[in-house]
Amino acid sequence: MVHAKKTRFISFRITEEQLIEIETAATNAGAKTRDWCRNVVLERVGHQPSLTTGERLLFEQFVRAQYLVTQGFQLLAEDNLTAAEWRRFRAIATEQSSELADTALGMYARRKSQKA
Repeated sequence: MVHAKKTRFISFRITEEQLIEIETAATNAGAKTRDWCRNVVLERVGHQPSLTTGERLLFEQFVRAQYLVTQGFQLLAEDNLTAAEWRRFRAIATEQSSELADTALGMYARRKSQKA
């Protein structure tokens, strides 16, 4: 992935208590403080900053679970649920969790741009 070169700076003053809150939030998100702050600001103005590694992992697991629930209920509704078919869907969810997450993020971005 190619990243645009960042050449501009923004700085502001905060209290010691605010710094502790910001550092705690960044640590909880698994990000460096400066990256977390940048993402918060860019998200606020409408940009979609990238997910942190931890956020991406959680998102992939969430999408994987959603995929399995959806497929499982569809198989049940059609009375086609077999052990072999369920194993096949579980394998797809495991092997393609990153692609499933990318698809979900793409669908979200399209919906968001249509509303704008």
